[in-house]
Amino acid sequence: MFCNLVASMITKRHVIQRRPKPTPAYTVPAADSIMSISFIQDLRFFASITLAIFLEAAPFLLLGSLVSSIFEIYVPSDFLAKRMPKRVSTGIGMGLLGGLIMPTCECGVVPIALRLMRKGVPSHAAVAFMLASPVINPIVLTSTYMAFRGDWTMVAGRVVLALIPAACVAWSLSGIPPEALLRNRWGGAPSGGTGSLPMFPDHAEGVCCAHGHHAEHGSSSKPMRLLLHTGSEFLDMSRYLLFGCIAAGLFKTFVPLDIVFHIQEKPLLAVGGMMLLAILLSVCSEADAFVAASFTAFPKAAQLSFTAIGPMVDLKLAAVFFSFFHRRVVGVLLLTPTFIIYVLSLVLMRYIG
Repeated sequence: MFCNLVASMITKRHVIQRRPKPTPAYTVPAADSIMSISFIQDLRFFASITLAIFLEAAPFLLLGSLVSSIFEIYVPSDFLAKRMPKRVSTGIGMGLLGGLIMPTCECGVVPIALRLMRKGVPSHAAVAFMLASPVINPIVLTSTYMAFRGDWTMVAGRVVLALIPAACVAWSLSGIPPEALLRNRWGGAPSGGTGSLPMFPDHAEGVCCAHGHHAEHGSSSKPMRLLLHTGSEFLDMSRYLLFGCIAAGLFKTFVPLDIVFHIQEKPLLAVGGMMLLAILLSVCSEADAFVAASFTAFPKAAQLSFTAIGPMVDLKLAAVFFSFFHRRVVGVLLLTPTFIIYVLSLVLMRYIG
């Protein structure tokens, strides 16, 4: 009996000793746990911002791909050439407004401009069309209006920042024959008597943009070619749009606010930074307004500089320019719009912020 009692007391003592300590009502989490939770929240915010911008811009990119594909397949290549006046001022004006008649983005406009010059269109008119058409077309203007929530000031500002540089570049190259502007890459002379101007296929494979303009030629049905061309163009340009959305999301999520305040308060840095970002991202003109509008901390003029410089000067366009034009001409095509847009954006900042 006594042995059983001692054994029972020993067992109870061990049970009491093995009881866990009561947890306090509030525990201070570890530092690494706080950092991991904050990082997960930042990733969620980054993903939501990136996806929102992409989904908002993708329909306009698809619509632009469809419209440009319709003109690519159903409209003759000499549609504008037959209607282009010979006077310099009138020709530049016609080239500037050519996007309203034959809308296209900056990715496919260079081969069109080359074909126009091959058909006998003066170089100043073709250059004006090449630089202004990616902006002066209904799809881009509509997407700009939607991206900036119906702000017609932003639409008008983008038009101004596109027309003035395009007109200046076209005027500086007026009177120069196309064969003096272009490199004789393939050799030979085109049919139609334009001198030593080289032959340019409808879409030069390997030197044009990322668009799959040549992918539809294997089908004889025009509706099927239209679908293939639209799908290929949309998929190819979606990656540039995605890069732009990712960059905007990273900026809005991970860049410290003090750095943003430092840049946005200095006009020279704000405009220059947005222009540099547009050149590096190379977002298609039909969707770049949504990327620019996502940088809400920057002044409106800086956002406009993003939308203006991208369709004229970006990495993919620079590669195409160097493939077709002489180096001095490429310098004019790249440096002149950059300088004019930078100055005009600083001027606009005084009026629209």
